Formats: sequence, C-alpha cells, structure tokens
Amino acid sequence: MILDTTAPAEELQDKLSALEQLLLAYGRVAIGFSGGVDSSFLAAVCARIMPTNTLLVHLTTPLIGTPEQASFEQSVDGQANEGAHFKLPVLNLSVDQLQLPQVACNDANRCYHCKHAGFTAIVNHAKSLGFPTVIDGSNASDRGDYRPGMRAAEELGVRSPLMEVGFTKDEERELLRAWGYPVWNLPAGACLATRVPTGEELTREKVDLIRACEDYLHDLDLAQVRARLIGGCMHIEAAPADVAKIAALGGNAVDAEGKTPLPAVIESALRELGCDHISPEVTPYIHGNMNL
Repeated sequence: MILDTTAPAEELQDKLSALEQLLLAYGRVAIGFSGGVDSSFLAAVCARIMPTNTLLVHLTTPLIGTPEQASFEQSVDGQANEGAHFKLPVLNLSVDQLQLPQVACNDANRCYHCKHAGFTAIVNHAKSLGFPTVIDGSNASDRGDYRPGMRAAEELGVRSPLMEVGFTKDEERELLRAWGYPVWNLPAGACLATRVPTGEELTREKVDLIRACEDYLHDLDLAQVRARLIGGCMHIEAAPADVAKIAALGGNAVDAEGKTPLPAVIESALRELGCDHISPEVTPYIHGNMNL
C-alpha cells in the first residue's frame, strides 16, 4: 500500500499532540471500535495516553465484513497476536440491524437508521459503565463523502476527534505503521449492506451470500474486492492490483478500462456458493460508486 501523506513530520506531530489534548479533555471515553484503521488508530492513541479511561465497544452484526471482524478479534486477543493487542477493556455487543424494517427495506435512509441503532446501543452501554463520552473514527478523509450515518452519530452526541483535529486516513496509517500495529495496511472496508443497491431489499440470505463470495476472493490473496449483488446478479469489483491477479488466473489481459473477463475457476466457485447469475467481467473498484 502506498501512503499519500502530505503533512510534514512536524505537522503530523502537532496534529497528534492536538488529538491527545482533545482526548484527555473528554475524560473517560468509549470508542465505537470496528477493528478497522480509524477506530484502531483511536485505540492506539488512547492506549498510549489514557489506558485506564478508555473502553472499546464493538458491535458484532451480520453486516460487518470478515476482515474487519477478524481484525477486531486479533486486536483484543493478546495471546493470538501480541503486536496487535491494545490492552484495553472491551465490550462486545451483538446487534442485528436486519431485524429493523427501516434497515431491511434499504431505502435512502438505511444507513442513518442502521447507525442510529448501533450507536444507541453503544452510547447506552457505555454510559451505564461510567464512560459518558462516545467517540468514533470519522476523519478528515470522510468530509464530502456520502455518510448519512454520521448524522445519526451527531444526534446521539458521539464525538469525532479525528475529524475535529483534521487527521486523514493516510496519516493514521503512517503512525500505526510506525508504532508497529499490523492493522495499518488493512484495506478499506464497508458495511456489507453497501453491496446491495438502494431500493433493493436487504435480507440475511443476500448478506450471507455476499460475505461468502468476498471471503472466497480474499482467500485467493485478493485484498480490495467487492461482491455486489445487483438485481440478483453478482458483480465482482477489485482494485487494479487485484484485477491483474484475477486476469492472470484466467490467462487474460486487463483492458484499457481496467476490466478483465471473470476466470472460469472463479465463476464455478461463485456458483457453488449460490450465485445463480454472475457478471462475466471483473470491473475496477471505485470507492463509493454505489452511493446515492
């Protein structure tokens, strides 16, 4: 992964100092902890400056991707992976947003309702345990992106210190790498609901199929992939390096648009997983290309 860190080392240190001062001013904090880069960076900072005043709150849901769930499990299991362990107390909550009709209908407000349910659970449990301030990993790189869930977090009083200070994701990755946390190069993940177009109903069967397909693709050593179920047809997207790997599996080339035919071996595997209709080509992954 290539880091695009524009801030000089001195400026980055100033940002880190500002972040630390802000976090200390909060007092006792609970981090909405997914296991991804953003919440892991917050956990790493808090572990350095306020370990006795920090709680990690994780939501185990049917919509979390396997890489993020695995990262969470590794980061809280010191025996399994000492280098990734934050040594902070952890509360793991199970929340099934698919049971909410306003989420399952998958309309334009789905993300808002999903985040509202998740953060309500986090805020209520955190406060009951004596952690009055809940923080999330929204950062400066998220500005301008379509993130209706941020509105839900704001309504519930959740703070976003990375955004307040101006940290970007590449800056977070740089410091995580310097501090020795392997999560620094975890590819960007997203809720599995984003693989289904707005307006098409979300069901457990769809989400389970998407997860199974992406898990299979990750097992092929592909890092940044999306299995999008659009109108009942499975479409595979991948980052350029992964498109090249897929092309090599089928003995094909990548065309000028960054596309390649889906190799027969992958098509066969996806059909065995339950895909009845599959797009015949792999297309480039573009961040947020199914946002409204």
